[in-house]
Amino acid sequence: MQLEFLGAAETVSGSCFLLRFGMYQVLVDCGMFHGPKELKERNYGSFPFNPLEIDAVILTHAHIDHSGLLPKLVKHGFRGPIYATEATVDLCTIMLPDSAHIQEAEVERKNRRLSRQGKPLLEPIYTRAHADQTLEQFRPMVYDEVVEILPGLAIRMRDAGHILGAAIVEVWVEEEDSRIKLVFSGDIGNLDQPIVQDPTFLKDADYVIVESTYGTRLHQNRDNRRARLGEVVRETMAEGGNLLVPAFALGRTQDLLHELRNLLDAGEIPPIRVYVDSPLAVSATEIFRKHRSFFDFETRTMLEEGRSPFEFAGLHYVQSVEESKRLNTMTGAIIISASGMCDAGRIKHHLRHNLWRPQTGVLLIGYQAEGTLGRQLQDGAETVRIHGEQVKVKAKIHTITGFSAHGDQDALLRWLGEFDGVKRVFVVHGEKQAAHEFAHEITDRLGLKTIVPRLDEVFELTPNTVERLGVVGFSEAQIDPDFAGVIKVWEGRDQIFSGAYGLASRRFGVPNSSETRFAMGSGSRIFTAAAAAILADAGKFTFNTPAARCLPEGVPPWAEGLTIAGLLAEGEDLERRYELVGAIVQAHSGESFVRFVEGHIFEPAAMESTGYYALNRLPSGTATGYICTDEGWVENIFAVPPHGGPTGGAYTTAEDLHRFWQALLGGKLVSEAVLPELLRPFGCQAASRLTAYTVWGSAPGVSMVTTVIPALEQEVTILSNGEVGTDGVYHTVMDFLNKR
Repeated sequence: MQLEFLGAAETVSGSCFLLRFGMYQVLVDCGMFHGPKELKERNYGSFPFNPLEIDAVILTHAHIDHSGLLPKLVKHGFRGPIYATEATVDLCTIMLPDSAHIQEAEVERKNRRLSRQGKPLLEPIYTRAHADQTLEQFRPMVYDEVVEILPGLAIRMRDAGHILGAAIVEVWVEEEDSRIKLVFSGDIGNLDQPIVQDPTFLKDADYVIVESTYGTRLHQNRDNRRARLGEVVRETMAEGGNLLVPAFALGRTQDLLHELRNLLDAGEIPPIRVYVDSPLAVSATEIFRKHRSFFDFETRTMLEEGRSPFEFAGLHYVQSVEESKRLNTMTGAIIISASGMCDAGRIKHHLRHNLWRPQTGVLLIGYQAEGTLGRQLQDGAETVRIHGEQVKVKAKIHTITGFSAHGDQDALLRWLGEFDGVKRVFVVHGEKQAAHEFAHEITDRLGLKTIVPRLDEVFELTPNTVERLGVVGFSEAQIDPDFAGVIKVWEGRDQIFSGAYGLASRRFGVPNSSETRFAMGSGSRIFTAAAAAILADAGKFTFNTPAARCLPEGVPPWAEGLTIAGLLAEGEDLERRYELVGAIVQAHSGESFVRFVEGHIFEPAAMESTGYYALNRLPSGTATGYICTDEGWVENIFAVPPHGGPTGGAYTTAEDLHRFWQALLGGKLVSEAVLPELLRPFGCQAASRLTAYTVWGSAPGVSMVTTVIPALEQEVTILSNGEVGTDGVYHTVMDFLNKR
């Protein structure tokens, strides 16, 4: 089973996880990206999968960063069911058409300019028709009911306590006689927040995918939050200005109305005009009224007492554009308007008309993502750009974190702390630093192993193990179908791609795997160069020592005048020169060449699957070499030296070559003084213009390459038991890395 993190990985938007098992593919969420330009551009590009091949979608809740690209999925061919709670389905009937309207209006505005310039026109990400089609594919579910949605896949939705209808999703996958349980937290709500119930606590899971939006922060408690809200309202009204509250139409607006009603009833704020200037928020509030059975005890009690949080004196719901414009001439009112991060919607107009006024107050009650207008205000910007106009910020900017519908660090840790037997926790839906810091907190305080996946990263999950396979974007479609071997790519300590292709033994149908051992052919000369460097480090000779001085019997005529460095350099007669280096190593070490390399390179570097083999004696788990001829593939186990030596006969795995590079560059094999001389023959300039060290190797039925770019901590190793495709695969991988 594979799990791909296609959104909400080291970022807080674009939630999308692809689960592949057996012959099926299922998405958990399909959200829109917000924030920096490079993220928002992902909304316009192709999906990193084929929508026609998706069998079902599981939607955790209706927020656009979780649901917003569902109509795009439908636009590009998805026709399967979308599973969500009944309340989420109802909320999506307003959220998705509204999102489509925004896409259409934005493109219409841009196309007017493009038409005047004679440039090609744009098309919206999706239209209202696509949103309407999407709504027809929803399948409502109830909380706490186990439903098998595909053969081998059952799900259960539990109350997440985030917004109305939000769900934690339990997923059971049966594949090849094994059963794995995953839990997707969705967005976990804070404890004791208004209107909705507290999040459900679960006990068991193999893997948990948990959000980390506020994983490094603590919210104000509810009493402090309410008191602070009252203080901000009284202060702004005393100044005679407007209090602008950017608020998500869904969830945050209703929570704020709930608290304002309580403050009014308690006499803690004076009677005041409150305007909800968002048609979407108005519609969402109507849906909240419909689903009062999901409310918590406090809110149900208020309703029974006739104190609706959604209806009170002075509260006005604004629908039309004309009504909204009239608010710009008003003072002494609270204006609640979307969007919550100030990136779109009517709030931008209100900010443009009010930010320059010192008596204005702006209250931020939700998360403000990097790159948004709300984040600029929160960070103290003195001027901001709104609708092409530079606006001076003289308003007082207030932040109350306690209104967040996301659990803070304590709430998230408490929720995670109830689990037993979790193999790994994947930390998602948080900015990069917050996600990594929260992952450390989980390990330190709960003792659970964590992973912070990168955007587009792919993992192989079994009942007991996790393997990083790499990132989406470099796929099997780019691999020569005749290539047989293993590819591994690292950045730092993280393996970002791993793939095994073709057969280790065509005769017996044994596939290659990440543990397969491969002959290195002439690539094993890197070990010969390292052996010479170790002896140079020991003072036996230097790289500038003439080779003739290093052997008692002297050197052949062709080698006279060559230094050790000259013998190791790339060029003609490479095999003869490296054989001579091997003889020098043997003469100065006092032991056989093979034994010296094993004892001074393989053992210190923990290369347990690496060694030398003799003619026709393949170690267990080693791939058989194959030559492609006119008659087809020919097995070629004899195309090796009669014994392992300086120019061939070594076998290894991709993992062992990774260990070799780590040990070599980490100073475990040779000193910093000698290392540059050892690497010089293998140096070249990568496309990034940084120095790369690359070792190519070949023999009949063998091809390999391993390269490392120290400045980027990037490493690529390709081992093949054939002669086809290695070069092409290598350049494809390097092109892929250059684009990251």
